[in-house]
Amino acid sequence: MRRSSLITKLIILTVMLFAVVTIVALQPRISALKAERAALSNEIADLRQANRYTQIRIDSLGTDESAISIAREKLGFAFEDEIILIDRSR
Repeated sequence: MRRSSLITKLIILTVMLFAVVTIVALQPRISALKAERAALSNEIADLRQANRYTQIRIDSLGTDESAISIAREKLGFAFEDEIILIDRSR
């Protein structure tokens, strides 16, 4: 009876020791994965913001303001009564 109790205690001690060693050995990996998760969460937030901005631009296509903006920025157009100033210092 006493011998089986000792064997049981040794088995439990061995299992507990194995569990502690495993947890300690996995801590660097867990820390690295937490850091990676944080970086990916930031990237997701940035991409969602970019998607919102892109969706706003898509939604504005076809409006008069959008057509005027494209004509001014991409094609260099202006209204007849406008005066265009060119900064030659750049």
